[in-house]
Amino acid sequence: MFEDATGLLLYIALKLTGYSIWSYVGLRWLGDPSRATWKGALARGVGRLLIGWGTGIVVAPFAIAAVGSGHVTMFYVTALPVVRWFEWAIIHATVAASMTGTRFLDGLNSRGRLWRLGGIAVSYLADLPFLISEGGLPHGRIFC
Repeated sequence: MFEDATGLLLYIALKLTGYSIWSYVGLRWLGDPSRATWKGALARGVGRLLIGWGTGIVVAPFAIAAVGSGHVTMFYVTALPVVRWFEWAIIHATVAASMTGTRFLDGLNSRGRLWRLGGIAVSYLADLPFLISEGGLPHGRIFC
C-alpha cells in the first residue's frame, strides 16, 4: 500500500495531520491559548516532520545495525521513543519559554512531559497503517 508515490504521499499526509493536530494541542495546553492558531500548528507539524527525517538520517546506522542483527523491533520499542522524546522536545521549545538545559531534557513540568509522551503516541499511531500494511511490527523500515 505504501510502496508507490501515492502511498508515500498518504503516509506523509497522515503524519503531518497527526503532528499538526498534536502541535495545536501543545499550543493550547503549554502556551498561551489565545495565541494558538492552526497556522502555527501546521508550521510546527511541518517542522516535526522535517525533524523526523533529519533524526532518521542520524539514527539510520543504528536502525541498519538493528535490522542486520534481527533486533529491529527492539530498536523500535526501546530506542525510538527516546529519539521521539527529543524530536517533540524541539517542538515543545517553540511553544514554552525557559526551555533550556535540563528543562529541555526533562520536559519543563508534568504537563510538558505528558504532552511529549502524547506526541510519542501520535508518532507511533501515525506509523500504524504502514505497519499493518507491511504485516505487523517493524522488520526493516524505521520512520521517526
